[in-house]
Amino acid sequence: MPETDLPQAPPVVLEKKVPRSARLTVSTALPGAAPSRVLAAVALVALIAPMLLPTTLIGIGIALTGAAVLIAVFIGSPERPSPLQVLTAASILALLMVAGWRSAEWLAGWCILLAILVTGVLLVDGRSVRDMAFSLVAPIVMSLGAIGWLCRGVGTACADRPIKNLGAIIKVAATTIVLLVVFGALFAGADATFASLLSDLTPDFGDANVGPDIVLGLLISAFTALGCFLRFSKPGVSPRSGRPAGDAWMWAVPTGTVLALYVAFLLIQARAMFGGDEYVQRTSDLTYAEYARSGFWQLFAITALTILVVTVGWRRADRSTASRRALVRAILGGLCLGALAVVASALHRMDLYMDAFGATRLRISVLATELWLGAILIILIAAGIGLGTRHLPRIVGVMTIVAALGFAAYNPDHQIAQANVDRFDKTGKIDLVYLSQLSPDATGALLDLPDDLRRCVLRTIAREVRSDHGLMDFNVGRAHAKEQLEDLRLAQVGTFASCRSR
Repeated sequence: MPETDLPQAPPVVLEKKVPRSARLTVSTALPGAAPSRVLAAVALVALIAPMLLPTTLIGIGIALTGAAVLIAVFIGSPERPSPLQVLTAASILALLMVAGWRSAEWLAGWCILLAILVTGVLLVDGRSVRDMAFSLVAPIVMSLGAIGWLCRGVGTACADRPIKNLGAIIKVAATTIVLLVVFGALFAGADATFASLLSDLTPDFGDANVGPDIVLGLLISAFTALGCFLRFSKPGVSPRSGRPAGDAWMWAVPTGTVLALYVAFLLIQARAMFGGDEYVQRTSDLTYAEYARSGFWQLFAITALTILVVTVGWRRADRSTASRRALVRAILGGLCLGALAVVASALHRMDLYMDAFGATRLRISVLATELWLGAILIILIAAGIGLGTRHLPRIVGVMTIVAALGFAAYNPDHQIAQANVDRFDKTGKIDLVYLSQLSPDATGALLDLPDDLRRCVLRTIAREVRSDHGLMDFNVGRAHAKEQLEDLRLAQVGTFASCRSR
């Protein structure tokens, strides 16, 4: 059959729509190499950080080091900080000041960790939940780029140098220093007279420990360089395309079921709270203290999960009409109110628990965390009523910083000691071993114990506050405890039997 020139239909190409995924973006104004002011700021931090660092997490040197890093980052930044960024930097310094205020190392450690997280948000200028989450991984994701950026800056500075053979000079100087340190240490170990002479000739760096502190100083200077790079690059994650909202029943059924469970639990919980110890023993064969201990951690997890469910539900639910907005507020608002009741129940249980077994750092910290979760629930309720969610991440962040500073002002070690002293007055029971491990912040409360018990619990604290500390290790709580123990003689300690827990 002869071929005819018939028009052929174009081939059908089936295109699969690939959903837009999040990707990393950086500013187009990022210079190819680190400017000279960044190199100067990093070098300055590397020089002074070893002299500012205290020997532990306690000391005014922590805040001074943080101030040096923030100043260096702002000097090396492409633009002046905004008023909000200045306030954020002030809150970071306030968190670091806890190390120079309270002598509880565990408390200072948590505040330092929170300060580091807030610093990450400051460097990426986080304003949304996505930005704040990205600040957790930005130092890792951007580290290789920062290293190359800094090396190119050093290379550019060396290329413009007026000194010839600068690279050879640096290599010779480094080799000389290494040989000097190695052979000097060997000769000092071989002869005491030479060691004394070498010690007199060695420059005094104050409280700086030439080994670990210099390594930490280099790490802090590297963090400073990374901070400058983040300020220049302004990294961010492009938002994903939003998922279309489904029918109301798709989210209302699961969340409504959880709300029904809340109602059933709270009805039973109300009978237990108002029924007292007799009702609890009759229904669950548990004492009030055992009842509190058996359920607190579950209630704590319920509160945290409820916040997550409400957050996800608010983002995914369709709020295009008034009726749908009312449904969202009714169900999610009911979950928040139920979670607040759970917070009250958890606080009540922990109060019973501490009355029965005494206060500890873990128990009082979890109690404070439960209060913090309750505050977040109140903020979510206010946002759902009509205040909006635009500034919600920042409000939660500010509230978290205020809560951490408030917890430091609460002086948890002192409150733990006071609660255990009051419990001893009522019941005669006391854990002397645990109280002896508290920080000097607890000194004022522990002085209220009888003389023999007081000697048992204050021995370690007295030894700590009376030992020599450097200038960067200065701490207000430790200095105050030293004044309180100045006229107290602890040479005659109690016998082994009297120092046992009761």
